[in-house]
Amino acid sequence: MQEKVLVLKSGTCGWAKCCFCGYGRIPGKEPSYQNLKKDFDIFFRDVRKDDTVKVFGSGSFLDIKQVPADARKYFIEKFKGSGAQKLFIESRPEYVNEAALKEFSGIELSVAIGLEVADDALLDKINKGFHLKDYAEAENTIHKCKMMVRTYLLVNPPYAKDIKKTLDKSVEYALQHSDTIVLINLLPHGNTPVFKMWLTGTWNFLSREEFRNVTDRWKNEPRVELDEETFRFAPKFPEQAKESLKGVGEAFLTHPHFEVWQDYLQRWYRPPEEKDLLLFLPCSYTKPYSHSATHRGIIDTLRKTEKYQRIHQVMLSNTGVVPREYEDSYPFNAYDWDEKLETEEIKKRYIEVTKRRIKKYLTSHKDNYKTTACFLKYSSESYQALEDACNELGIPLENLLSKETYEKIKNDGKPLQTEAALSDLYENLKKER
Repeated sequence: MQEKVLVLKSGTCGWAKCCFCGYGRIPGKEPSYQNLKKDFDIFFRDVRKDDTVKVFGSGSFLDIKQVPADARKYFIEKFKGSGAQKLFIESRPEYVNEAALKEFSGIELSVAIGLEVADDALLDKINKGFHLKDYAEAENTIHKCKMMVRTYLLVNPPYAKDIKKTLDKSVEYALQHSDTIVLINLLPHGNTPVFKMWLTGTWNFLSREEFRNVTDRWKNEPRVELDEETFRFAPKFPEQAKESLKGVGEAFLTHPHFEVWQDYLQRWYRPPEEKDLLLFLPCSYTKPYSHSATHRGIIDTLRKTEKYQRIHQVMLSNTGVVPREYEDSYPFNAYDWDEKLETEEIKKRYIEVTKRRIKKYLTSHKDNYKTTACFLKYSSESYQALEDACNELGIPLENLLSKETYEKIKNDGKPLQTEAALSDLYENLKKER
């Protein structure tokens, strides 16, 4: 028996106003019978006897504006013909009715309802669009039809003053009404009010460890499932939220768009497993960095070494710590910090802020790397911040640019592009680590 998942891209959620949900705000394709029939035919080609089928649709499978009644009936026919045994669908309470549920007769059906939190005041604040009585009525209807209720709860709902107490109350309530419960770590979707709350620091997601700590008491409860990672999360700013980030000073050093990315990199991000050699590199005026002459030279040199696949390239800039895989993501591809405009005061702040960010990154990912190195100018604020951070953490740091070579080339306009510097990079990487 296998689990088969169908993600419908039909129509739009009939509510689409929940403050945390970005899925429901995305318009799908025309929810016509023909479009859905085609999707169902393709999906059921791979469904086998005794499989479990889960349908996710960013809305309600029982909403006829999203899944027309004739399309729903066709789906049920295909399901029964496949020999699959268990079916999970999603619906808001207002679309749950006996007539629609009776169409699923003979199927082991679970209807998932996103209750999120068992508190009417919080339901209003997150703009859920229904109350506990509406959920209870839908639950009663589902159970009356001899079908099962699956309840989604948010572990970290916005506006909850004490998430542990709120979750305790919600789980206790849901266990009285549900056959199964899913505890969800809410992550910030772009283009939602919660994303804006994350930017301003009025709400935050839970790290994996924080989520496990909060939900630990239910990990052995057979009716409770834990979902700590609902999607492959990385900060994705909608176009209307992006800003001009060209300038020098505190506002362009601790900008909220930089801070949330650093929070993500420290508390959620996982470096590639195969890359155990951390190499800190400079930023560049050209974005993305890999398009600059300096980085082209660095990358070409790294590719010549046997260690290339092990090297995790991470840049340092006023935006913070920037792994190579995110160099073309906003805001890392959209800022401009002109070093010529730096004052002694802002240089000092740059070192302070960058050291703090580096220390948090290294502390979070200390088990991922065997070696920490850099290829930076000794005179740069980035190198000073990195050196101070490593010293304070007791982490050995090697600059793959030797001091002797740097003294010879430091007055060159682009010292890290010189043959001597790149030769140091190559030769020092060849050494056993």
